Amino acid sequence: MKLVPGSLILSCSLLLSSVSGFAASGGWQSDGQGTTYWHVTPPPGQCNISQAKNLALRAGIYRSQIIQQDDNVIVLRGLDQSGDRREIGFGNIRGCPELKGYEDQHP
Repeated sequence: MKLVPGSLILSCSLLLSSVSGFAASGGWQSDGQGTTYWHVTPPPGQCNISQAKNLALRAGIYRSQIIQQDDNVIVLRGLDQSGDRREIGFGNIRGCPELKGYEDQHP
């Protein structure tokens, strides 16, 4: 019977250590001004969706949604300030570089 509580404590400690590792990789974060946002750290060497959406917003594309995602590219579609639909593509590598001329190649 003494083995059961010991193994239970060990399994609980392993579970807690894995949960803290998960929390460190991302989740709800605060900007210190009362606003919270969801952020997940991408795997090393890849672009993540929140990073791509932030870059699209900086490029003037609002309300963006993913229309394609694979190992090489992340493509978002959204609206510009005039209400026209626009697409923007990013390389699925560290830093999410914008693919210049992407909109011209894909109607």
